Amino acid sequence: MKRKDTLRSLLGSAPAAPEAETPAASRVPSGAVRAMGLNLGQMREEAEALKAQIEAGDSVVDLDPGLVDTSFVQDRLAADHDAEMQQLVQSISESGQQVPVLVRPHPAKAGRYQMAYGHRRLMAVQRLGIHLKAVIRPLSDAELVVAQGKENIERRNLTFIEKALFAAHLEELGFDRPTLHAALAVQSAEMTRYLQVARGIPRPIILAIGAAPRTGRPRWLELQRLFSHPQAALTAERALEAPGYRALGSDARFLRIYEALRRADDAENAERYWRNAAGDPVVRIEASGQSTRLTINERLEPRFARFLVDRLDDLHRDFLAETRE
Repeated sequence: MKRKDTLRSLLGSAPAAPEAETPAASRVPSGAVRAMGLNLGQMREEAEALKAQIEAGDSVVDLDPGLVDTSFVQDRLAADHDAEMQQLVQSISESGQQVPVLVRPHPAKAGRYQMAYGHRRLMAVQRLGIHLKAVIRPLSDAELVVAQGKENIERRNLTFIEKALFAAHLEELGFDRPTLHAALAVQSAEMTRYLQVARGIPRPIILAIGAAPRTGRPRWLELQRLFSHPQAALTAERALEAPGYRALGSDARFLRIYEALRRADDAENAERYWRNAAGDPVVRIEASGQSTRLTINERLEPRFARFLVDRLDDLHRDFLAETRE
């Protein structure tokens, strides 16, 4: 379906008659046309979300945004730039708020409400000074966080580290694993990785890096591994204090800290020794790039090399079992 037909279907109009094909050379979309296509895609998502809410029997009401408090659990890190928020404000200013937010009656403040999802829409209408379109639904704490997580997962808004912090916050609040799994729509192994990263990297470092939208799970897991070294936090803090760091984008800030820790890790592991009880260097460990070399002094420990080789299969199985948990 063409974009214009998609828009007509959302507005309830019949598709236009087919048009003659335009030569390929004249159909290369300009930047403005591509942007319009993206806006149409967003409009379609919003219309489908609104349709689902109406079909579910929810009624939409207008609320004073000053009566709505944010959720008790944060799921989003502050953006580096305000461009996306400005676009949302402009969209709502021109076309109105198409998709209602979800709130519940505030459990501790009579006459107020608490947000389940739609925080950015709340901020946008606050800037515009208009009422907030909302669905009011009685929700338990667990139902609220599951709805909050489900909305963010379906709209693909949260980055890996935001999901990790969201999971860690829910755990800190005492929610059980089934609730965490439902809120983030993941199984046990992925939840373990989220919590592993959120626990292993100091929270101030994560907040200083930000959402890092282009940095995926493998890089965050590797950064978490680098933070296992005793001096890692000090190295990261020095990187944070370097001139120009705060002016970098979120992904660039991640890379600056990652590279600083990796260089320190390489320097520490470039040449190390494992010594026996007498203090003699039995094993020399040399790390270089993607390889690590172990040299065993068989004069000091004649049978240690054979002992180690015979147990490599068992060690590898143990390693795989540990990394898959």
